[in-house]
Amino acid sequence: MSDDADGRLLELDAVQAYYGLAHVLQGVSLEVRPGEVTALLGRNGAGKTTTLRSVMGLVSVRGGEIRFGGEAVTGRPTHRIARMGIGYVPEDRRMFPGLTVEENLRLAALGCGLDRERSRAGFERVWELFPALREHARREAARLSGGQQQMVAIARALIGNPRLLLIDEPTQGLAPAIARDIARTLAGIAATGVGVLLVEQNAVMALEVARRAYVIDEGRIVAEGPAERIRDDAGIRSRYLAV
Repeated sequence: MSDDADGRLLELDAVQAYYGLAHVLQGVSLEVRPGEVTALLGRNGAGKTTTLRSVMGLVSVRGGEIRFGGEAVTGRPTHRIARMGIGYVPEDRRMFPGLTVEENLRLAALGCGLDRERSRAGFERVWELFPALREHARREAARLSGGQQQMVAIARALIGNPRLLLIDEPTQGLAPAIARDIARTLAGIAATGVGVLLVEQNAVMALEVARRAYVIDEGRIVAEGPAERIRDDAGIRSRYLAV
């Protein structure tokens, strides 16, 4: 599978997504390119999380198309989408708190269908990215700090060496210094060639780390462009971002 010639890794084209009868996404179109952080911003309930869940096949998409590397993935089972090379970090992290850091990562490697060699390579990548986690490999995840737990969640999504990372509210509830560390980590991940689609309530932080941004409101994209342009537009900030 190869990307489109113009470099688009993920494309949403007029996506219509539903929770039951509730029509949440109403024609959402966006794209993510390799090696870039793309921010998806908006108020609570605007449709940000639903957009990520639509890509992963976790909500009903009844219109439009989602393409990954130029290949349509709309309607595919979630596990198949993940194994195509998409890592997903949900807002609630969904770790196994009674298991150690290493056990959480081993379960993720099994879920990705990694053989022993690829699993070993995956562990080396995440240990290099998060050296603090290597120090706590045998510690129960529930005993880690909030920032360390977020590192585990990101590491778990990266263990299979994905080409695209979807991450939902990674700095929520974290101290500002830890949030900045997470932001720098996401920039570092993108620098390796991975596309990152970042949903983040902290618009100031997101616009510092992102190259491009989309703003969503009531299930529709209402603004898009280079991150600095969104950051400098006082009208967008006051109307849709409350910053």
